[in-house]
Parts: sequence; C-alpha cells; structure tokens
Amino acid sequence: MYRKRDKGFSLLELLVVIVIISILFTFTTLAIRGTSPEELIQTEAQRLDRLLQLALEEAILKGQEYGLEFKPDSYRFVLYFENTWQPLDNDDLLRERQLPQNMELELEIEQIEVLVEKDSTDADKKDEEKPDPQVFILSSGEITPDFSVRLVMPGVETSYIVSGTANGEHKAEISDL
Repeated sequence: MYRKRDKGFSLLELLVVIVIISILFTFTTLAIRGTSPEELIQTEAQRLDRLLQLALEEAILKGQEYGLEFKPDSYRFVLYFENTWQPLDNDDLLRERQLPQNMELELEIEQIEVLVEKDSTDADKKDEEKPDPQVFILSSGEITPDFSVRLVMPGVETSYIVSGTANGEHKAEISDL
C-alpha cells in the first residue's frame, strides 16, 4: 500500500527555493550597489570620446561641419547649417549631455586653460540657446583647435582627460590631478 508523506520538504524542493533566493539576492545586491565616483568619471569620459568619434565620422560622411560646446555642467554638439550654428536637439546621440552631479570640466584650448562659466544676466540667458562652440569638427576630418577637457569630481583623486588634435586623433585617458 502507498503511504502519503506529510512531514517536511524534499531535497529537490529545498534546492529550488535556495536557488530562487540566491538569484533574488544577487539582483538586489546589484541594484543597491552604487556606482563609484571613479567609475562615473571614466564612463563620462568614454562617452564623450565615443560621441566625438561619431560626430567626426558624420562630419566626414555627410560633408557637414560640427561643433562641440562646453558649459559648466554639460556639453553638446552643434551643426553648422545655413551660416549659423544649430543645436542637435532631435539627435538622440549627439544631443546635449548633462554631467553627473558634482562633476566638473576643465577645458584647455591649445594648451591654454579656458574658463567655462555660467551666464548670469537676462540678456545672456537669451543668448544661452544660441550655440557658441569652442571646438570645431570639420568635414575634412580635422578637429580644431587642439583641445583637452579634464573631467573631475571634488574630493576624488581620479580624473580623465578627453583630447582631440588637428589631425582628427582623439582619446580618453586617465590622468593625475
């Protein structure tokens, strides 16, 4: 005669529950773990370098001139169209990018430090929408003038520099403060 078990769980049932709990624990740990400031700086530097590469390729392929405008808390690519610089608001990749909170940029153009500051007057706020790029990405494959931008966070010893030269070379690399 067959006797029904009323007590406990089988080994297989316990193993399934343990696997499910461990998977949930792993996802929870990954979701809770924050990104370190060093990783944020590295990610943003690599993003800027890749977007610079994309803009350079588009400039060459489309025969159009692009610009790169830096602001204290953001940067954006602009397009030279009909004798004026136009923001690329409808471009999902080359749109304006906000820097993560507390991240700052230090811009050098041809080895001269350039102060990037916020506009403060109402007249300047109207002109704020009008692009004024500091770096030009030309359809000839050139990036002019030579530039470097250091991405830093106060209190963090790691920084990254994204640079570009007249022959179209660019790179993102870790640097010392």
